[in-house]
Amino acid sequence: MRYKVVCAYDGNNYAGFQSQKNALAIQDVIEDVLYQIFREKIRIVMSSRTDAGVHAKGQVFHFDSDQEKDLYKLKYSFNSLLPKDIHVIDIKKVSDKFHARFSVKKKTYEYLINTGEYDVFLNGYAYQCFYKLDLDLMKKGAKLFEGIHDFSSFNTSSLKEYPNQVRNIYEFKITKRKDLIKITVTSTGFLRNMVRIMVGTLIDLGRGLKTLDDISNMLEKPQKNTRRFNADPNGLYLKRIFY
Repeated sequence: MRYKVVCAYDGNNYAGFQSQKNALAIQDVIEDVLYQIFREKIRIVMSSRTDAGVHAKGQVFHFDSDQEKDLYKLKYSFNSLLPKDIHVIDIKKVSDKFHARFSVKKKTYEYLINTGEYDVFLNGYAYQCFYKLDLDLMKKGAKLFEGIHDFSSFNTSSLKEYPNQVRNIYEFKITKRKDLIKITVTSTGFLRNMVRIMVGTLIDLGRGLKTLDDISNMLEKPQKNTRRFNADPNGLYLKRIFY
């Protein structure tokens, strides 16, 4: 039997979602809870690997077990045993054909930037920007990313690992409420650090360190050794996975 789980988490206390040898990852915590519930070793399959410090509002994973559990009780057990910075939002029983990673149609990430006074309550949850940013120019830059492009200049995944670095960005939206800028990006998929590097590029654009032509050239003539700013992970949120 296959279970599909939607969860949220605060990434500040973890070395990312995926298990690692010498650091605590969110996957480790979830699999430990699964063992307590099912009394068997269960490996989960995630939709997206988030890095250390990155948060999620709608991460998805699946796991298999021969044991059939009541979903209401299973969710309750999960949230009773998980630490308070990880929370299960929803659990469903799905077909074996469903795959948390390979069935994904598109993903949405959010990035938060605080442009006002340093906010202690946003520490670890938004990029605290002390520079004056040209928001209108950043919105024009965001539009350049929309559509199908080779994003080799905007990620740290090697060409050996991912020879095809072409992705389709459906929407790249920037809004601002008071001092908080919210950047929302939806794509068929993302490469390592891709959102953070695109956001960092837009911050450089807003500061006057880059131009619209610079972004166009990085898209038209992709290079892995391009100098770029990788924005802090703490402002990044995996918002939603579409299937």
